[in-house]
Amino acid sequence: MQSYLSQLIADMHQATMRVPQSRIPEGTFDPDYQDELEASPDYPMSHWFGLTKEQFPASDRLSSEQLVLMADEFEQLWAAYSFEPDFPEGLPAKRRYELMRDHLDHECSHWPGGWVHHFEFCDYDPENCPFGQEFCKCKDFDEAENGKG
Repeated sequence: MQSYLSQLIADMHQATMRVPQSRIPEGTFDPDYQDELEASPDYPMSHWFGLTKEQFPASDRLSSEQLVLMADEFEQLWAAYSFEPDFPEGLPAKRRYELMRDHLDHECSHWPGGWVHHFEFCDYDPENCPFGQEFCKCKDFDEAENGKG
């Protein structure tokens, strides 16, 4: 498995070299370019990366160390495309990896030139929190709303 992961990580690093670049100089604004970006279609994240969900092993096939490595590599890949996963502090590597792997089918836009696309993963429903009860941030909102916080 380790040699496969090494190749997959190399492919992830290659994907960071294919990030679409902005046509305008950094720090400038072009309303026509902005309109063009807003009108561009959304694609699955796998399209942007050139890597499919099937290429990433299920989390139960990875050791703890491999999960940490792959979650960190995933976050670096996402960052190269200005995609930022919003995870609660301390969320275990296994859950981070699973969420990012599952999100490869998620359609989104990529706007080169400094725009960061945040992904929350959470629908603010504590009963179905993707982070689990221990790391659920949305339950704090419910408690504060009900005067318990």
